[in-house]
Formats: sequence, C-alpha cells, structure tokens
Amino acid sequence: MSYKLILMLSKIKLLYQNRLSIIGTFTILLSLYFFAPTVLLPKNFLMPLEGTVKSSNVTSGIISNEKKSGREIKSRQTTLTFSLNEFDNQFILSEGSSNPLFNGYNESDKIGSYLESSKKVVVWIKKWDLNNLNPEIFQIDIDGKTELKFETVRSKNQTLFLCQLLLGVFFIYAGNMIEKARKK
Repeated sequence: MSYKLILMLSKIKLLYQNRLSIIGTFTILLSLYFFAPTVLLPKNFLMPLEGTVKSSNVTSGIISNEKKSGREIKSRQTTLTFSLNEFDNQFILSEGSSNPLFNGYNESDKIGSYLESSKKVVVWIKKWDLNNLNPEIFQIDIDGKTELKFETVRSKNQTLFLCQLLLGVFFIYAGNMIEKARKK
C-alpha cells in the first residue's frame, strides 16, 4: 500500500520538480480554466432564448496597441450588440480583423442586418448564464436559419486549447528531461 502511495507521489512530483515543469503545469491549468468550459461543453447544456429584437447596433472602429518595441499595431474591431424584448440580457458579439484597412462585410455585419429585419430570434446560451447580464453566445438562429453555429464558436477556442495543452505537456516533458540530465 505504501509503495503505491510513494509511486503516485513521485509521479505527481513530475509536475513541480523544476521551473519548467511548474510553467507547464500552470499552462495546462490555464487552458483548462479558460478554454475547456467552451470546448468541452455539450449542446444539451445550452438553453434557447426565443424572442423578438428590441435593439440592434453594429459598431466598427480601429484599435491601436503599442508593442514593447514602440511600434504601433492597428486592427479593426467590429462589435454587434443586441437585446430581445422578452429578456433583460444584452448580447454582444465581437470580431476582429488584423487589417485596419479592411472595410468589408464580416459576420457581425451580416448577423446585424438579419436581426433588423427578423421576426423571431433564438439565442443559445449556457443554462447557468441566464441571470448574467452579458451571457456568452453559442448559437444564433434568425427566422429558423442558423446564422452563428455552435460548432464555429467551439472551434475558435479548440485550437487555442490544444496548443496550450501541448505546450504545457512539452514544458513538463522538457523539465523532466532536465532533471534526468542533472541526476546523471
């Protein structure tokens, strides 16, 4: 019994044996905290909110960020904000383009134009987000047609989730290799 406990504790030590392993463990925990709730969320945990559009507004602007090197990076941000007559929630969709000169028609513009002429809108959110003023949107159905798909929202976070998990595993593996080299 005690041998199994010692073996288990020695395997857990792998996660915190040096700085690189700690960074790897921290990276994995961050990816689980930020991305796993969206990536691993089954559709039956979503709740449809059906109603008619109370207000809809699409805004677009250029955002500038200054890098450490002093260089300024500009990008275009489009935000769709809308609400339904039947609910107090404010729904917000944000979308960015790395090209500040892009002045085309994007997903938020398309959904915003459909909302203005819609009769019935169904917004899918997490069941426990109903009392949240700005719930995360997972799907939008406008007049029976799905305009923002659940799979699209999930896939945006899947790549980041997998990259962070792999990076964390790599750091833990590299930390383990460093420890083995030190012991030789």
